Amino acid sequence: MRLPRIRGVHALMILLIATGVPPGRAGSVNDDRDAAFRLYDAGRFAEAVPLLDRVLEAHHRDVQARIKRGNCYLRLEQPARAIPDFEFVARFSPLNASAQTNLGIALVMAGRYQDAQVCFERAIVFWSWDPFFRPVGPDLASAHGGLAQVYHRTGRNLEAVDEYDRAVKIFPSDPNLYMGRGDAHQSLNELDAALADYSEAVRLGPNSPRAFAGRGVVLEKLGRTDEALADYEHAIAVGPGYTPAYSLRGGLLARLGKNDRAMADFDSALRARPNDSAALKDRGGMLVRTGRNDQALAVLDRAIARDPRNAAAYLNRGAAHSNLGHYEQAIADLEKSIDLDPKDPKSHTNMGLALFMVGSYDRSMEELSEAVRLAPRNAIVRMNRGNVYAKLGFREQAAADYGESERADPNLMASLGGSARLLETMSRQSLAMLDQKRVTLDRPGAGEVSAALERGHALRARENWKGAITEFDRTIELDPGRAEAYVARGWSRFCAEEPDAEADARAYLKLRGWDDRFSAYMALLGVLSARRAGHEEEGRRLLDESIANSPPGLWPLPVLLYLRHDLTLAALLEKARGATQEAEAHAVIGLELLRRGDRKGGIEHLRWVRDNGPSKSIFFDVARAALQNLDAPRDPLSRAIEAREKR
Repeated sequence: MRLPRIRGVHALMILLIATGVPPGRAGSVNDDRDAAFRLYDAGRFAEAVPLLDRVLEAHHRDVQARIKRGNCYLRLEQPARAIPDFEFVARFSPLNASAQTNLGIALVMAGRYQDAQVCFERAIVFWSWDPFFRPVGPDLASAHGGLAQVYHRTGRNLEAVDEYDRAVKIFPSDPNLYMGRGDAHQSLNELDAALADYSEAVRLGPNSPRAFAGRGVVLEKLGRTDEALADYEHAIAVGPGYTPAYSLRGGLLARLGKNDRAMADFDSALRARPNDSAALKDRGGMLVRTGRNDQALAVLDRAIARDPRNAAAYLNRGAAHSNLGHYEQAIADLEKSIDLDPKDPKSHTNMGLALFMVGSYDRSMEELSEAVRLAPRNAIVRMNRGNVYAKLGFREQAAADYGESERADPNLMASLGGSARLLETMSRQSLAMLDQKRVTLDRPGAGEVSAALERGHALRARENWKGAITEFDRTIELDPGRAEAYVARGWSRFCAEEPDAEADARAYLKLRGWDDRFSAYMALLGVLSARRAGHEEEGRRLLDESIANSPPGLWPLPVLLYLRHDLTLAALLEKARGATQEAEAHAVIGLELLRRGDRKGGIEHLRWVRDNGPSKSIFFDVARAALQNLDAPRDPLSRAIEAREKR
């Protein structure tokens, strides 16, 4: 994002205030100021900061020094330190449009998108109010471009494209605007438009590594691999310090099977940013690809510790766990990956394969089919579902998937001996199931446990909560240590408005403790259920316990804080990231408003979940069930008829 210039019209606000400063010291401060500005102009930002610190210690109202120090921090990727400087300038000069744009850029870098949007919108309005001059192109274009960046980062890419269109019309010679619009087009899968934008950015900024890297990504998606590789190499040539180019080239080389060269690129990226979560994720993924799964786990643990929202790191760690036979750990990691990025077909494919290995065949097919829905022309996704179909004895469906895989990538299927041979290979020792309920595993009794669990999931999917609870009861009777069954039964009880969901929550916590990723959600279930049942003391105790044991900054801690009145409704919604978290926040808000007697407000939030939430989320079920229970007839005869119809 382009940093705007400071206009001469505001020079009156930039004079040093020398009153009360001894002449000798004033000269020294002015020398520091001149030296700092020269270092800034030379791009030596880290060296400029200490001198600017001394200037501002003596003259805290030196606006130009504050702006330059703020911009130094931005270029050093320290937006949190830049924000106070830009806030000071905005307070000192409340109608200064450039100050609002600078502050907006810092807020975007800090992830505070809502606040950034306000700043950019103010900047655009202030330019129109300026009584002294009309803004030149770059300044107003920067404000529109900043607003477009906010839209892009919050998933509003159609609005982002419109805003970039305005910026480009105002100042058509800025390559950054074309790169930003290319990003938005790419997110909309408008690859031809994205390619045109990146190409124009390359023409206008031939020394911009990001322009070449962005175009390379689009070329790779279009299957133009050689051109993509050439662009990544151009990016590295013109910007040797541009770390993402090494990661992108390494990823492409890995997909081409050039593992040694790929690992060298990932190592280069990691040397430049040794604690960068993305670089650690890439190296961990390469270790998984080359079979060094134990080493991969150590690297990916670091990646996730650095950024607990790195969906690809969970995906790669899940793959490592699967390769080592740790299927329960793999499923937990892949669940997290899907929560963070529900549109990545790789996560759904790997989840389907892991679920198959633990005997959850219905859920396995659901995940594999979701992967196919997301990437219908992906040969590997099709082949994996075909393999599972073949193992389950469904030869016709397997053959259809193999055929689609072969059409998408003939070389892949040829390398495996062709679709007919693969079908025969995968069908050997098939489970030969007539349906997905007759399961036979090596462990005595395991088949009956898994079958009961799968029947329960199938009934739950049809919103037959009572029938599902019966099957989950059977599962727990056969295997009291099956933690997944307590999750399923607890939420089914909650949706059916039956008691004892908090008992299931406590049972799960006793089995898994607080370190398990589902524990906070089960505590949330316990709190909601206890409150509904009027067990206020139990609810408070469990709420305090869950907050004390939840890692700071990780979801669903904000939901728990909201229930304890430590976080406002608006603050909770602002902290939610992605469709799944937004659905969870709205669902809990809706239930809490109903509990407080605000029926209208509660229904509004629950309807939001029903209309906008991902259907695979348990909170989608919770919202639908709550709305149905609110609308359902309350007399016993009507309830009996309704229950009979659901069977």
